[in-house]
Amino acid sequence: MQGGKKQIGVSLNLIRIVLMLVIIMGLSGINCCAGSIVTSNKVILKNQEVIKNIADDKFLIGIFWPPVWEQTNDKQYSTIKEAHVDYIQNVQGNLLDTKERNLKMLLLAKKFGLKMIVADSRVNGSESEIKAMVQDYGKYNATIGYNIADEPGIDGLSAVSNTCKRILNQDNKRILFVNLLPEWAVPNYESDYVARWIEKAGKGNIKYLSFDNYPFFKNGTFRDSYFKNLNIIRQAGLRNGIRTASYLQSIGIADVYRRPNAVEMEYSAFVNLAYGIKNVIWFTYWTPTNRGEVFTNSIIDPSGNRTDLYEPFKKINGEIQQLGKRLIKLDAVEVYHSGSKLPDGVEQIPDTFLWQPDNKSDELIISHLKGVKSDEEYIMVVNKSIIQTNKFFFHIRKPVLRILEVSKVTGKNIRTNFDLKTRLMSEEFLPGEGKLYQLEK
Repeated sequence: MQGGKKQIGVSLNLIRIVLMLVIIMGLSGINCCAGSIVTSNKVILKNQEVIKNIADDKFLIGIFWPPVWEQTNDKQYSTIKEAHVDYIQNVQGNLLDTKERNLKMLLLAKKFGLKMIVADSRVNGSESEIKAMVQDYGKYNATIGYNIADEPGIDGLSAVSNTCKRILNQDNKRILFVNLLPEWAVPNYESDYVARWIEKAGKGNIKYLSFDNYPFFKNGTFRDSYFKNLNIIRQAGLRNGIRTASYLQSIGIADVYRRPNAVEMEYSAFVNLAYGIKNVIWFTYWTPTNRGEVFTNSIIDPSGNRTDLYEPFKKINGEIQQLGKRLIKLDAVEVYHSGSKLPDGVEQIPDTFLWQPDNKSDELIISHLKGVKSDEEYIMVVNKSIIQTNKFFFHIRKPVLRILEVSKVTGKNIRTNFDLKTRLMSEEFLPGEGKLYQLEK
């Protein structure tokens, strides 16, 4: 979702302007984010520049599986907007993927200040069909993108990348949404799948590197390799200058996944924020019926009623919205875990790291975030316990002089109890809670 000779005497500034315009217009293979060096967990970025796209300055919150056709109305779209949702992702094969129904959804989205990723079977059609599809939806400001493919296999990556490039010839401003499989579904996931997808599509054409992986199992356990998957996507995004997207579990599937509770939903959201995700999509919003799989009730039940998950969903989205104002401008350059037993694919906090838990056995995720275009630095801390409120003590190394927490309610900075003399700070975390701190040096 992914020149002419220079005349002597043309100023260097003019050349730079021309090159930047070429990049933004998508007429060049040059990527607007330069390469990177990966050293273990840490990714050192070089010559970073913000990726220019339709959601450039906005952390996006989306929903997958919108209201069914019979419930595509003002009441349901008002309910979506009330919950701090930014966009609706339409789904192919759910009886909403026709021109008539997409257009009605777009009009309702516009009415309630929402955006939409349309789904239309013509996306895989002929050149004339693709052109007609783009003409049908491209004139609507509510159209944020096109749903291209969900979970393509390795053998399908070439066809999907070709589809993307054909659509880019008609519309290079929208998101071409391709969602990748989870790491447990593909051998040699990082090299043979994620890297291959980026190579085939062209990193300058991919607006979001997206994947899904649902961690809450029916037997009450949590998928340990979830963190490994997040880290692979995080590092691939940083190496290639691509923002990352992830689906958050809000539903159960018979005999496989349990229906998450409010704390588990919040926990998975903060985990994703700590790993630098810039676009979260809830799977699912509406409860699907008459499918091959049997789903539990999600945020909205099959009759269009709010379930007990709606208010937590609304609260979590509000918190993401506030923190997202900062996070959209930051990259998660280091992500560490602490605790007595580390999951697969994660790294222990090194002794030299500037933010140290006083008790090494504390179950925490600690993420180091840096500004994409500034020298700002932040730390995000997540309590990995989803059943216990914990008070944690931290030792903060020099040269940090001041620590401010970013309020999840207002988005403004609030004071902490960091003591400059002792270099100690303590904070209480609710189960699954994450907090974002700005560092001043």
